Amino acid sequence: MVDNFDDENSIVPLENLSFPASFFRPEVRNGFYISTMMKRYWAGQLQMLADIDKLCRRHDIKWFADYGTLIGAVRHGGYIPWDDDFDICMLRDDYERFFEIAKKELPSVYIILTIKDSEEGYSNCLGRIVNCHAIDCSKEHLDMFSGCPYTVGVDIFPMDGVYNDAEKENERQERIEKIILAHKAVSAKDELGEYSNDIESLLIDLEKENHVHLKRGKKLLHELEVLIDNVYMECPVSEADNVALMTFYHTYKNHIFPKKFFQSSFDMKFENTMLKVSCYYDRLLSSNYGNYMEIHKSGGMHEYPIYISQENILKDKLGHNPYRYTLDSNELLVSVRRYMSRMLLPVQEKEKMTIVFLPCMAKWWNTLEGLWRKYKSEGHDVYVLPINYYDCDYQGSVGEMHDERTLFPDYLDVGDCEKFDYAGVHPDKIVIQVPFDGWNTSFTVHEFFYSSNILNATDELIYVPCYDIDDPVDDDDKACHGIEILAEQPAVVNADKVFLKSEKQRELYLKKLIGITGEETRAFWEQKIEVLNIEEKAEREADVDNTQEWSDFLGKYAGRKAVIYYYTISTLMQHESKAIDKFERVLETFSENADKIVAVFVPQDYLTDNLDLADENLRDRYYSFVDKVKSTEGCIFDEENRALQFIDKWDGYYGDAGIVARKCADMKIPVMIENVDI
Repeated sequence: MVDNFDDENSIVPLENLSFPASFFRPEVRNGFYISTMMKRYWAGQLQMLADIDKLCRRHDIKWFADYGTLIGAVRHGGYIPWDDDFDICMLRDDYERFFEIAKKELPSVYIILTIKDSEEGYSNCLGRIVNCHAIDCSKEHLDMFSGCPYTVGVDIFPMDGVYNDAEKENERQERIEKIILAHKAVSAKDELGEYSNDIESLLIDLEKENHVHLKRGKKLLHELEVLIDNVYMECPVSEADNVALMTFYHTYKNHIFPKKFFQSSFDMKFENTMLKVSCYYDRLLSSNYGNYMEIHKSGGMHEYPIYISQENILKDKLGHNPYRYTLDSNELLVSVRRYMSRMLLPVQEKEKMTIVFLPCMAKWWNTLEGLWRKYKSEGHDVYVLPINYYDCDYQGSVGEMHDERTLFPDYLDVGDCEKFDYAGVHPDKIVIQVPFDGWNTSFTVHEFFYSSNILNATDELIYVPCYDIDDPVDDDDKACHGIEILAEQPAVVNADKVFLKSEKQRELYLKKLIGITGEETRAFWEQKIEVLNIEEKAEREADVDNTQEWSDFLGKYAGRKAVIYYYTISTLMQHESKAIDKFERVLETFSENADKIVAVFVPQDYLTDNLDLADENLRDRYYSFVDKVKSTEGCIFDEENRALQFIDKWDGYYGDAGIVARKCADMKIPVMIENVDI
């Protein structure tokens, strides 16, 4: 057995970026299914970022995680589970310098896209680095980008100076509006009829106002796009108090921030590495998104996943998807024949049956728990035989084996999957939960336990998905795509019964499968796929009883209700002395209730590690506050963040928004987000 827990949880800096095998395994985060290919796409982006970061370090260029990537870092400690963009930003001076240097120093595999560097066909006022123009299945490319054959990109947004003189800024915005109007007019010239004659006079006015000459003809649209970008960057960042992402600022009059927000950063965890994050991240996110802690899985700027069109092209060209299962007509025929045979010669249900459960990873047992309890309560002979799994890669190479039998709850009395006499016993039912057979490029199981093989060892093969995903909230929910992937898997085709958790997921499975195989197969799929209705699903017993450790941590306050006060570097840097005032008011409130509760003060580890970013007076005030906490009855100062190991023991959370608050909300622990002004 290989225990790679340390590898899975270790953090590596961008300059030494690597990924443990476990990174690429499919998983569920926030109820959302993330496929292996999406993990490979993410890894490709991070590998690109590592090269971007190396260049920035060499030339003292500052970059910051932004937009969805910043939300992911703060709220999830990595990617937003349903996001596939990667966004960073730079102040305009750094942005221009970066792209000039990038053309010379970035690895030659990369393609640089900016308005100035593209003759035509690229019209975005942001820069983009991509690793290829089209699908690349070559070994060299796959080795370089973690097995992802699709075009991977990183978006880089320029933050431009805003004139301190409001009149001057308004005049610039008016010129931008006229250029955009001209761009729209030129784009729709053929539809304007007699009004198209007015375009030339508009262009002449633009040339006078902006002191430029615009080439007419096919390149005119691109000329106007370059002009817009040039006007965006008119105000030098060095002369401005505020900076803005001009495309949004011009349209919505938001995305404008004090320049100091982009002058210092700290490293924040993101997946298994660290990203550069502004110390004022809370203000940035609140301004851009409002309550950025709210979960929204629908919508977005593009279809999900971003590579779906390339995936479809590859499938159409080859007749199948080489990187995940494509429904096999031969396997479907075998399943239909088995179904017909069972219809003609139905198996007599026994009062007492032999039922074998073949779970895989211990963390997936919860999806089988209800069915296991049902069969046990009915008096059947039930065996739980966890099967081993193996690391593998996109080339099909099989690596280390993992045996997780000791990680399952003790009350299951698990057996050895390799010693059970399947042929001799011939179980009445076998329950499986791994959907892929050999069609996953991150992990696999022994081929004996593939659904296509194990079905021959039983009268009825039951498949219960190992991935416990949430229902989509609507048809635009990106979760629909994940469910479609899980619907088209070997176990769904080969099993006699598929038990799902909800009617909504059953509808999506049926829609996908009937869409592939035709309306004439509806009856077959409808009898196969059912909703697992377990009236009373017992809660799983805790894997680890850490009550004593929690009591030891609380010391003399053990047994009291514990409220955690968690505060961040963003609050300290953004509000400065006002933040310390708030911390002290919180301490006073808790001390007044010292006989009733224990208050645990937990500073964000990023705050502790980056206090040097604050000025000396602010640091002195903070250290004084810490001393007060340590000497206050009913309070614990948790400088090492030990309390984070015991979130399930907390009675309440008060403090800043972020990943800890999100975890508490998910665990139904009362959460109150602080307001420094109150």
